[in-house]
Amino acid sequence: MFKDIFRALRGSNKLSEMIAEIGQMLEAGAWMFDRASEALMKKTDWESMADSLYARDKRINKLEQTVREGIITHLSLGHQADLSACLVLMSVVKDAERIGDYCKNIFEIAKFYRGEYTHPEYAVPLSDIRDTTRPLFDRARQAFTDAERPIASDVMSVARKITVQCDQIIRQLLSVQEQLAPDEAVAYVLLARFYKRVAAHLSNIATSVVAPVPLIDFESK
Repeated sequence: MFKDIFRALRGSNKLSEMIAEIGQMLEAGAWMFDRASEALMKKTDWESMADSLYARDKRINKLEQTVREGIITHLSLGHQADLSACLVLMSVVKDAERIGDYCKNIFEIAKFYRGEYTHPEYAVPLSDIRDTTRPLFDRARQAFTDAERPIASDVMSVARKITVQCDQIIRQLLSVQEQLAPDEAVAYVLLARFYKRVAAHLSNIATSVVAPVPLIDFESK
């Protein structure tokens, strides 16, 4: 079904332009994820990149607004045949915007938590999850813009594994008996939660390629 929708998207200059804008949102989200990761690993001082990161988040929000306005305008001009395509875009653009929000949240852990990550049983798996999540940005964007079902399915599969890993870390932290500084424990829980949500929204974008319109967002759950 998506192949037909994709042809409709590409057949309209306006819809094709909106696909490109969603691609820009994902590229900006990947940039924010990279900067947040650098701040977490203390490779760069968070203060040196804060303005640029928040500006990028605003850019994502502006692109979302542009796409939404474009969808409404396109339909109001009588292009009802493109309704399914527009519903796909409306769903995907929201996921792309939420990714920016969660990347900002990850950055703010580096901003507000000044301590060290002293427990490798949590820090190492979270680092691995971060490294696994990063390639999903590029693959989800490629899957969506090129309607590549195999790539979309791979994104969804990896995201499901990330969800399991993040849930396991959170459960372990909530049941741990050892002494763990409250601020460090909170940082671990938030990182697990935010990585899980980033992966979930990337997976949602991938579902637009493999699932019927009513099941977009749900196939990844």
